[in-house]
Amino acid sequence: MRSSAVLLTSLCLLSSCMLSSCSMWFFSGEEQVDRSRPVALLETTGGVELAATTEFGILSLGRTATSGACRVHYFLGPTPLIETGKLHATSSVFTEAEIDLKTQRARALDRSMTADDVLSVMWTPDGQHVEHVSVQLAVGEGLAGDLLQDPGVELPAGATLLCRGPKGEAMFAGLIAGRATVEGSAVDGRYYVVAGVDRVRELLAIPEAYPIDMAPKYRTDDITVMKPVVAKPPVVVPAGEAAPGTTTPPTTVTPGGGGPR
Repeated sequence: MRSSAVLLTSLCLLSSCMLSSCSMWFFSGEEQVDRSRPVALLETTGGVELAATTEFGILSLGRTATSGACRVHYFLGPTPLIETGKLHATSSVFTEAEIDLKTQRARALDRSMTADDVLSVMWTPDGQHVEHVSVQLAVGEGLAGDLLQDPGVELPAGATLLCRGPKGEAMFAGLIAGRATVEGSAVDGRYYVVAGVDRVRELLAIPEAYPIDMAPKYRTDDITVMKPVVAKPPVVVPAGEAAPGTTTPPTTVTPGGGGPR
């Protein structure tokens, strides 16, 4: 009887552990995926710039490069990682850095910002640590667009603007695009300009082909990812020349019924 009771108690404890582990991140001890650092640092062929890891990709302003190879410093949970990728321009002011692996993929804000929103600016200066500054939306007569009040701290171009979501999550609200100074009015001062929600709408305005054929890519680190199949352009063969892989020139016909030659 005693052994049966011990066995029953052990099974109950094991079942309890298994049920609670279902809600935990794989072997991390965290109850949910850490998405509190949706920022990145890009090394491009033209220099270094800041970026955001969003649901629409890794977005930057493309100040140093809009195409070519790059290295992406980003965070998977609290862990900094480095991945190689490629840059390509989008239909908006943003440039996307494409990598094989997933990022924190911050959800984009789907509405305009208001003065009641809790906003912050985040960036990583070295790919290892993050800087975080609380900011406020600039409102007043004569002010329009996505503007932030000067927080008294220098905000670098490309830093990520985040808005607290309904569940406390960090939502992507744009990138710091520059600084503006207003003089000779009731709202004199320095403001930061944001490439915000309107620029995200431009990003989504151009339709993409769907569905896309995918093929596996086998990486040297034993990770297999699915990548879009790149269609090869058709080979144009000049008249009278042999097609690639053959030795016989194509048959030509002379106008007027001369027959093949």
